[in-house]
Amino acid sequence: MACSCCAGEALDIFGEKSARRALRRYLRNGLGGADAKRIAAWAADGGLGGATVIEIGGGIGQLQAELVSRGAERGTVVEVVAGYERPARELADALGITDRSTFLLADLVETPDAVVPADIVVLRRVVCCSPVGPSVLAAAASRTRRTLLSSYPRDRPAVRAVIRLQNAVLALMRKRFRIFVHPPGELARAAEEHGLRLTRISRDAVWETAQFDVAAS
Repeated sequence: MACSCCAGEALDIFGEKSARRALRRYLRNGLGGADAKRIAAWAADGGLGGATVIEIGGGIGQLQAELVSRGAERGTVVEVVAGYERPARELADALGITDRSTFLLADLVETPDAVVPADIVVLRRVVCCSPVGPSVLAAAASRTRRTLLSSYPRDRPAVRAVIRLQNAVLALMRKRFRIFVHPPGELARAAEEHGLRLTRISRDAVWETAQFDVAAS
């Protein structure tokens, strides 16, 4: 979750209780989800030594913590949901990276300059949380010095059908949070407008993972 237009809706679903569940899962099992593992592996391909990492909408910041543990110099979690902060700090403590991991409560879309640019920027399953997903990706691209890595739902009929059902269930539960599928072409253009180019892509049944690198001048 990364934009204030959805912050209130996100509180319907995300908060300290869900953050603590995520913390327990990570400490017990490590990174979960093929897209998370792929993002971590792709980020490491470019070298982590001396690199700085931003995880946008990262919740407790599992990916930035993983990359810092693997050798990145510093990591930052950027969130609009304050309930994630304490569990995120507990994760950094548990991994021994307290002095190299930061939690920043900020709205990337509204105030991108509040976020210092980093070599590696990560958005795992974030653009689908916002009706302005391409704007979220564009704001992240503006903070990227080397590589931007993102995963999002595939734009295909079966995935859209499942998400419509999920949104219907959320509506019945009187939750305001919704899930969005954005055309990948729009996401790619948002990155390209900030000087990045699509260099790698992987697809599974539901999720698409994309890597954008700063274009050579």
